Amino acid sequence: MTLHSKCLALAVIASIAGASHAFSQSATSPIMGSKTMNESAGERRKAREEEAAQKQKRLEESNRRTLETVQARNQKREDCRRQAREQHLHFLKRVRFMRTCMASAPAR
Repeated sequence: MTLHSKCLALAVIASIAGASHAFSQSATSPIMGSKTMNESAGERRKAREEEAAQKQKRLEESNRRTLETVQARNQKREDCRRQAREQHLHFLKRVRFMRTCMASAPAR
């Protein structure tokens, strides 16, 4: 055998031995790795669910505040309209009155 063929044969044997060693290690590690992977997936899913619940809570709180603001503005507008009617204001004076009345402090 030549030196070249000896080196080639040695390389083939080493690669086969290395591959069989890698296969023997990978046969045991996926089972243990999958349990860890499943546990971490469960933790990630739980974290996502908690984050979604917090986001939903923030959204509902924001919607509630917006609704309260709109209701307060509508109440203020109705009070200003009532005052304008009581004063029997003409169109332009009524518009100016509504503008100043709505700009004043909110009714609560």
